[in-house]
Order: sequence, then structure tokens, then C-alpha cells
Amino acid sequence: MERLHKVSAGFIFAFICLHFANHLIGLEGTAAHQQFLEAARLIYRHPVVEMVLSMAFVLQIITGIALARVIWTQKKDFIHQLQAASGVYLAIFIVVHVAWVFLGRMILNLDTNFDYAAATMMTPGWSWVFMPLYGLAIVALFTHVGCITYDIFKKTDKRLGAACLVIVQGVGLYVTYLLLMMYSGRLYPVTLPDSYTDVFGHPAAAAGAPAAPGEEKPATAEPAPDKADGKASAGDK
Repeated sequence: MERLHKVSAGFIFAFICLHFANHLIGLEGTAAHQQFLEAARLIYRHPVVEMVLSMAFVLQIITGIALARVIWTQKKDFIHQLQAASGVYLAIFIVVHVAWVFLGRMILNLDTNFDYAAATMMTPGWSWVFMPLYGLAIVALFTHVGCITYDIFKKTDKRLGAACLVIVQGVGLYVTYLLLMMYSGRLYPVTLPDSYTDVFGHPAAAAGAPAAPGEEKPATAEPAPDKADGKASAGDK
């Protein structure tokens, strides 16, 4: 069981590195985010790769829940408990996230890109659900990885393992802050196409910035900074 969990984790880790690189490149602007997304999709949306990743996620969830149950049944130490709790939350998040992406692609006929994520985080009502959902998922991911690094280094130096755990969690909190600020339109102004605002609501109108019918609705009332690619709509989720 543990061996299957580790093997599937290898495939998932490779995907997560690519996925987070896409998110972090978005800090340079939505145009950079979209450009990287289109290149990355050539890899992870390839039918074979997508099938392997899907199988890896299913195995990861099944084996992860089983391992978490063992940890809780045997009442292992706090770090193992933390690892199990973060893993279970990630399993729940993966199911919700995949269903949400499927809804966007197959039912709503929307590109599940930067705008898809930003529309939910910039719309009153939706934001109260999706900001905690995604924020906790990022924290849980880094916590899970931090527990793994602790488990690796504790065999030679327990203090080094604890330091690694704290550092990884600290980085996770900072990344969580940056991404939530970016997708909520607080890092730089984001303009959402009508196709997204019509589905999820009207962030600009809710913020007191009315927009004429048929025009794109800017998500913030702030003047746009001198960053050309921050004005364009793009990205991924």
C-alpha cells in the first residue's frame, strides 16, 4: 500500500511542479500565465499523460486514505497525524477540484484558465467558498511535503528535519498569500471577459464600478500599473 502511494506520488509531484510553475509565472501578469499554460497543456492534456495522471490521482487518494486510517488507528506521533490530516484534505480537494474543472470545460463551455479561477475569487458569494478552499489546499500540500522532509531527515538529525518542516510550511504560507492575492485581483488589476462574469456574477458591479452592457468588467477600480501583460485576460486553473 505504501509503495503504491509513493509510486503514484512521483507522477503527481511532477505534475504539481508544472502546475505551480504556471501559477507562479502568473505573478508576472496574466499574459505570461496564459502563454505558459498553452505550452504546459501540450504535455498534461496529451491523452496518454492525462490517463496516467488520472490513474495516479485515484491510487493516491485510495492508498492515502488507507494509510491515514492506519496512522489514526495506531495513534502515531503528531507529525504523522499532521501528515495524515493534510493528506485527507488534499484527497477531498482533488475530487472537488477535478469536478469543478470538468464542470467548466464540459458544462459551462469555459476555458478553465486564470479567468475561471479569478472569477470565483473576485465575486462576492463565490469568494467566501473558493478562497478558503484553495488557500487551505496549498497550505495542506506544503504541510504534507514538509512532513515528508521531516520523516526523511529525522533519521540522521531530528532538528534538521523539524527545521525543514518549518521552512517548507513557511514557504507554503507565503505562496498561498501571493496566489490568493493574485487571483482575487489584489496583486494587480484583472479584467474578466463577459463570459465569466455572466456565469459567476459581476465583480465590478459588486465593487461599485458599473460597466456598460457588452463591455468587459474590470475587477478593480484601481488604476492599472505600468505592466502591459497585467491588463490582458489569460491564465489557467
